[in-house]
Amino acid sequence: MKPQDIIWSDQHCGVHQATVDELEELMPDLKGLIATFPENVYDYIWDVKVHMLMPGQYPCIPNWHRDMVPRDETGKEDLSKVTPEYPMYLWLSSGPLTEFQLEDGHSYKIRSQTWTKFTQLDLHRGLPSSDFTWRGLIRATHKNLNISSPQVNNPFGRKSALRRHCQVYLDANNFSW
Repeated sequence: MKPQDIIWSDQHCGVHQATVDELEELMPDLKGLIATFPENVYDYIWDVKVHMLMPGQYPCIPNWHRDMVPRDETGKEDLSKVTPEYPMYLWLSSGPLTEFQLEDGHSYKIRSQTWTKFTQLDLHRGLPSSDFTWRGLIRATHKNLNISSPQVNNPFGRKSALRRHCQVYLDANNFSW
């Protein structure tokens, strides 16, 4: 199945810290897309999130942040433990897009349906949906980042690769039901 042919509303909520084999078993419609990945798929751990969004909802953290940065015992990011030689990749089915910030303060939105390489040092944020839409996100994280460590974005521990929940974020000042 080609990436543009994936029907995101027919997918599971996603996978969390899955091997590529688990990903392809649980979400077989993504096999063709995963085959386009620019590196060895077995060197990565896979996260997929599928969101049903309404206008104004954010599918991910709306504030500037970094992914997979180790934290100290107080929960503060410890940039001395970052290993930027081990990349991550992001792929989005459609908007809302993710915005990345450059060192000079300028920012850019990534393109949908394109593998975007980034590291633990890259600041980014989610943008709000402007439409009623389904959106698929895939993040591939290099295994050498030790993402199963409790210090790196895994506060609940891994139980199963099947993602059971996908949260959205709201701007409470602008949301009404």
